Amino acid sequence: MDSAQILYALERERQLLQEFRTLSERQLVLLDDEDVDGVQVLLDTRSDLMLELSAIESTLGTWIVQIHEDPSVSPDVLGELRTINDDIVELAGQVVELDEQTHWRLDLIKQKAGDELREISTGVEALGRYDAQYGNTNFELRM
Repeated sequence: MDSAQILYALERERQLLQEFRTLSERQLVLLDDEDVDGVQVLLDTRSDLMLELSAIESTLGTWIVQIHEDPSVSPDVLGELRTINDDIVELAGQVVELDEQTHWRLDLIKQKAGDELREISTGVEALGRYDAQYGNTNFELRM
């Protein structure tokens, strides 16, 4: 197994995770603005990145086992592999934290929308009761 290939693949994985983290950060900004369409575009892009990440990860899994068993690989190369892998693990952790914030904000948006719908429903019901009690008030109730 060529250690240069592994280093290239790990480097590509790190780049993809950096892109993923950037998209996750933008997603939070869009959620603050309640831009659901913008979030959907980012989710589609993230999905594409995830496909490439999965492909790299499955290949790397096999290669890394082989390289650890290869006595010709220098300790310096193994150290570089570990450093890049540590960066990858840190980036993945950051993405997970951002996604947890995203889920929390989505829950807040859902709760706010539900509260607003309940307020509207309560208002429509009150107008309906008023109309029933006092006769035709020429209210046009729509939902």
